[in-house]
Amino acid sequence: MKDSLGYRAKIGILVPATNTIVEPEMALLQPEGITNHISRMSRVKRPAHDLEKYKKFLGSSVDMEAAIDVLVACEPNIIVHGHSVDSLAKGLPGADIMKKSMEKMSGNIPVMLPSHAILKALEFLGHPKKISILTPWMPPADQACEAFFREAGYDVSAIKGLQHLTPLEIATASPELLNNAVDEINTKDTECIIKVGTNSAMANLVEDMELRIGKPVLTVNVITYWAGLRSIGINDKIYGYGQLVSNY
Repeated sequence: MKDSLGYRAKIGILVPATNTIVEPEMALLQPEGITNHISRMSRVKRPAHDLEKYKKFLGSSVDMEAAIDVLVACEPNIIVHGHSVDSLAKGLPGADIMKKSMEKMSGNIPVMLPSHAILKALEFLGHPKKISILTPWMPPADQACEAFFREAGYDVSAIKGLQHLTPLEIATASPELLNNAVDEINTKDTECIIKVGTNSAMANLVEDMELRIGKPVLTVNVITYWAGLRSIGINDKIYGYGQLVSNY
């Protein structure tokens, strides 16, 4: 049976309870005949006032299995994970284990993680050697993120964490803050800017950023959704959200 609206594909999207940005941003990216369907995990509690505890809770999704169980009821073609820090926190092996675990929970529905999506995007860009990274996080998460990309073979020229105190606060980042932060990490040798942290609204800023700095900007919600579509054979170009998704 074909869904009357999602007659080409249904995209399941898994987000933390506090996330208010993934759903509206990914709605902007839907090609015709594709529908998005959201399920929420429970609250992530990483105490910004205690960085040792903050570090301890990295990569620990809360009530993921229950959220996936609800999501698979609508039989999505793929599950896109809208929570980037968990997919980066335990390195490349950890991301692979996480994907396999989620696919087991879902009854073998394929899963696209943000970490895998960004690596896929970097491949399409020809493996730019030097990257700079913008995050919304505190230093322990930044360190884990940098370690992930170094392990994947990339040189991190600069990394900046905006140090939002709570996951909900990440969504308050203004266009001015995000633009200024990108300019700050746009070092002379940087070939590509990567924005992680799915609760920052940056999809609508990417095109102007790329025109201004003359370099590709990969923002996690756009790239994860794009990679999810491509992995199930949906190859529509997505215009207005950066050179990668409009060209590949």
